[in-house]
Amino acid sequence: MMSPPSMLSFPAFRSSKMSRSVSRQAAPVAIALALLLASDPAVAWSAPTSPNMVLPGPTREIGDQVSSPILDIQAPIEDVFLRTEDLDGNTREAESGGRIELTLSADVLFAFGKADISLAARLQLAEIATRLREQATGTVQIFGHTDSVGGDGANLALSRQRAEAVRDALAPRLVDSKLTYAIEGFGETRPVAANTVAGKDNPRGRASNRRVEIRFDK
Repeated sequence: MMSPPSMLSFPAFRSSKMSRSVSRQAAPVAIALALLLASDPAVAWSAPTSPNMVLPGPTREIGDQVSSPILDIQAPIEDVFLRTEDLDGNTREAESGGRIELTLSADVLFAFGKADISLAARLQLAEIATRLREQATGTVQIFGHTDSVGGDGANLALSRQRAEAVRDALAPRLVDSKLTYAIEGFGETRPVAANTVAGKDNPRGRASNRRVEIRFDK
């Protein structure tokens, strides 16, 4: 009795036959694709450009000059002042590379509420005049200031009178110099300390506010 044919031999034969058939059909497709790539590869491989793709830019030969805009960067430059003070705190100084600012206590220069320079203050101003002769150029600024005691108008007038008194003490010692003067009184409008603290009088702050400033360029 003959045994039935093996079930494995038939599928294997069919698979081999189909493989040869597919190979015959794929050959013309492969040839056509090869011809397309050889004739116009750009068309064959054209695809949307990736957003991360870096495209080559224009080329330059060695020695070519390339120019680009130059942007000016500007920033404010502020003077750095070296600040000093005498032991009594009556004279303060701030000095930078091109400028000097002297602050004199009005309590040393004048009696309270007055604009008459004391004898001791005249000696101090004589030393300042010598310094102006040696260091100052251009215009010497002299500013008067008061504390907040009294009315605004009276303080404004007093501060200017004191600035003028300092100028009048300096000018005779500098008559042969080329210096000029700018005088101004600010009254109580530019305090450097609080006149009162927590609603109470602040004598030390008021004393700091009563002052005359002398400013000049080197």
